[in-house]
Amino acid sequence: MKDVALAQRSTVSLGPYYALVIGNNNYRYLRKLETPINDANAFAKLLQDRYGFAPPKVLLDDTRDHIFTALTKYRRTLPENSNLVIYYAGHGHYDRSADEAYWLPIDAESDNPDHWISANDITTSLNAIPSKHVLVISDSCYSGVLLRGDDEIQIKPERNAYLAQILKSKSRNLMSSGGDEPVADNSPTGPKGHSVFANAILKYLGEMEDEQFTAEDVFPKIRRGVAGLSPQLPQYGSIRKSGDQSGDFVFSRNGKGVLVGGAWNNGPLPDIACQKGTTSGLPPKIQQGDSVPCKFLDQPLQWLKTYPRPDLPGAAAQAKWTAMLTLTVNEDGRVTDVKPRGGASLSGIELTALKISLILLQTNAPSYQGKRVKSSFALDIDFGQ
Repeated sequence: MKDVALAQRSTVSLGPYYALVIGNNNYRYLRKLETPINDANAFAKLLQDRYGFAPPKVLLDDTRDHIFTALTKYRRTLPENSNLVIYYAGHGHYDRSADEAYWLPIDAESDNPDHWISANDITTSLNAIPSKHVLVISDSCYSGVLLRGDDEIQIKPERNAYLAQILKSKSRNLMSSGGDEPVADNSPTGPKGHSVFANAILKYLGEMEDEQFTAEDVFPKIRRGVAGLSPQLPQYGSIRKSGDQSGDFVFSRNGKGVLVGGAWNNGPLPDIACQKGTTSGLPPKIQQGDSVPCKFLDQPLQWLKTYPRPDLPGAAAQAKWTAMLTLTVNEDGRVTDVKPRGGASLSGIELTALKISLILLQTNAPSYQGKRVKSSFALDIDFGQ
């Protein structure tokens, strides 16, 4: 692989920002609520005033049909580089026998699901909306059931390099007021007429000092702010079956894009050392999810994502050297671990920079005799002038 020089500073565009904000208080057939309309109006104002969103579409005390009309319009009109927040405050329901969560619009009846909005309805709409990044914020009972439930450890890179990388990947994330439990509409700890969850969102989104940050960055503050005052435990993660590709929603107070400087030029990915070999030495029975060396897989691994060379610190960026690594991928082909296997010794900060760069890469899904498995392979990367 040929050496490449450092790139010029560049800006990754953020795209336009839109929001659909829903707040339901005065239910026709269910118990009325106290705070959702106040929460929705305050949240819409915050997005427009502080974060430069286009004037949000605000639906108050509205029906299932009107909510879906708004979502259908977004399917037709939003550009692919856009960012969309969908905020819902109102009643929710969880059908345990069907393992399905629902939002309950203003025309919902307790014993008739015709006007309910199911988790499947929501994910189908999210799949069809062309926006690159969609963040759903749900202040309702049982809304955490929408989450995919991944427990993979995310590596946090340097700020701008991280933001630039996750902006390249599609995201469909949910921030919910709780998990698989009812949540309170109002309480003495929810000041200014807001729910505890909405108050925490307004407080911490309003106080963030960074010009640009992800929803995942602000979520721990929101979670602590809610859990410290109520039995609720907010959740954050990617939405099941929604088309999420491990990106995240980026809030920006200046709208100028993410400035990335001194990063290595993108280049072709190094080949995967995955030549076909015999199966001698493998255990007789390989189960789903087992680890299998790539030379035994049904088909060779190939890269599916662009390779961003890492911005290495100090003298390491100038020295000519080769990083000899072993990468591990999960059943989906996503890189989950990066380890040195010899060659030039790597300092802790250099290895961290390499992990940051490579952890978002993906191969085709590895399989062995038709079973989805984990795999590992060697990768050599040349650096230096």
